[in-house]
Amino acid sequence: MTKINILTPDIFNKIAAGEVVEKPASIVKELVENSIDAGATKINIQVYDGGISKIIVSDNGSGILPDDLKPAFLPHATSKIKTEEDLYKIGTLGFRGEALASIAAVSQVEVISKTSETVGSSIKLSGGEIVAQGEKGSPVGTYICVENLFFNTPARQKFLKKPKKEESEITSLVSKLILANPNKAIKYTADDKVIYSSSGQGLKEAIFAIYGSAVLENLIPINVDNGKYKLTGYIGKTSYFKSNRTYQTIMINNRWIADSIVNVALSQSYEAYMMKHCFPFCVLDLTVPNEEVDVNVHPSKLEVRFQDSRAIFGFVYRAITETIYSDLTKKTTEEVEVENQKPEFELQRAPETPYQSQTANSSTIDLDKLNLDFILDSPIQSNAAHSSEGSVLNEIVIEKLASTVAPKIFDEPRDTKINKNDEPTFIPKPTQQQLIKDDVIDKDEMLSSQIIGKAFNTFVIMEANDELYFIDQHAAHERLLFDKYVKQIKDKEVSCQPLLIPYTIDVNSAEEQFINDNLDMLSSLGFDIAEFGNLSFKISAIPSILPDLNVNNFFKNFLSNLNNYTQLKNIDLIRDDLAETACKHAVKGGDDLDKDELIKLVKAVGNGDVTLQCPHGRPFVVKFTRREIDKWFRRVV
Repeated sequence: MTKINILTPDIFNKIAAGEVVEKPASIVKELVENSIDAGATKINIQVYDGGISKIIVSDNGSGILPDDLKPAFLPHATSKIKTEEDLYKIGTLGFRGEALASIAAVSQVEVISKTSETVGSSIKLSGGEIVAQGEKGSPVGTYICVENLFFNTPARQKFLKKPKKEESEITSLVSKLILANPNKAIKYTADDKVIYSSSGQGLKEAIFAIYGSAVLENLIPINVDNGKYKLTGYIGKTSYFKSNRTYQTIMINNRWIADSIVNVALSQSYEAYMMKHCFPFCVLDLTVPNEEVDVNVHPSKLEVRFQDSRAIFGFVYRAITETIYSDLTKKTTEEVEVENQKPEFELQRAPETPYQSQTANSSTIDLDKLNLDFILDSPIQSNAAHSSEGSVLNEIVIEKLASTVAPKIFDEPRDTKINKNDEPTFIPKPTQQQLIKDDVIDKDEMLSSQIIGKAFNTFVIMEANDELYFIDQHAAHERLLFDKYVKQIKDKEVSCQPLLIPYTIDVNSAEEQFINDNLDMLSSLGFDIAEFGNLSFKISAIPSILPDLNVNNFFKNFLSNLNNYTQLKNIDLIRDDLAETACKHAVKGGDDLDKDELIKLVKAVGNGDVTLQCPHGRPFVVKFTRREIDKWFRRVV
């Protein structure tokens, strides 16, 4: 057995720092929470290079006594608790006594502080060692500066993110701290640029400072108290949702936390109103007796444990559900007056005909209405001259088909007679084997087949070697257009289409960083996007292949990937938009295509490496064998 070593303070302080000082944002959190616990009403936060080179937090709190400056940096030194019983009813944000010692162990720190009864005093430390100490003039409160984070632990320093990413995490944290402390004036600057500045005049003003006035217009106040628990704050209206959870802020006893119980109760309360990939907005503060919540379950104090989780869940769920219901059923005097002014009569709509099944059977099929427009008997390959070889689809199909209105084309009608006294048997829908997939179709056979007709100006009918093919002209052309767009993206041939009026989007700090991280990919898709002031972006151009793109919906869907840690791919981001554009510009079912157009469409499907499904996953080729058709008419058993 190896010898057990007693670790020296410089080592175990660095180990503790690994738990508490995870990143610059962790330092900001600890220092600001100390300011709040000291009763500060004004807090100033300054960071430089994402907090890597310098973090300054100053406040007007009660300050630190000169004799306490040195002990404040000892491990497990705290003014927040004294006895074991205090651990079970913690009412302060800090209490572990690890933060200052851990921070000082991996950085260079200076503290200047003054109480109302003493003169100002200061202390400087480097790597946990005191390098200077003495009196220094100062207003009441505390100033603390942390520089050169991880300067003495290069192995940990290399795991820091780029300054802008670290700054983004600090910005996100500060927004939560402002919302959790709406009665404190908090100013936050990054590289001398003001990001947030709250006045401390209440939660509504704090929300305005973080999100702006547009959010305030879509909120419902909530204030529910059952005598034991209390839930206050704001929730979003049932018509107002965000694309990710970064707009949800939850506090327990004014402590910002990440709690799944409250999150689940929130989501379930909105379940009946939410669409997929939508999240309700909220700023909620849940008040619970201190002895019923354990905040000592995680070094960063972001998680808590409730004594009665079921009771908490039920209270939050009922409080939010009832608040939503009250808002939905509330009627203003004006609404009631308008309702009372309704005319005595209402327009009567004709009754709708119930949906009737169109499945063919012996009692419903009308042979007089059975109409196949037979077109031609020439093989596809014999018409090669009508299409340029090697192209995915002739220009007449790609660009012109969507708007073509051609006259009906008929070869001489076949001498086909139908005896009305015959009773046709039920014709079954295609089986999975009959829905043609890429691995079973013989494209050479398709190209050598004959187009013998079309049905309903929608389905091309082809015959080859005792087999019939039915091709959905819309779905086939949709796939061809979609593949064309995808190829342009892969070949980096997508051009930009300038917008007449640039579109701007407002984001929070996490979303800002997410967009910045993916600017190159957005550019490869054809977006011209750039930062436009604080926490906003300007979109000046969109992909030319998506002329009808809904920019707002696109970025809403794009930002829904914020918490998705897999690598985003440019094709995946606009796949649905490409499919919709292809669908919109493809020939439609019912478009009357002429002989040449049908040949070119089928030839493009047969010649190209085409997936035999539309972009939405619907197969567009169905095959029936001669034997299957014989069975329909009982020619074989």
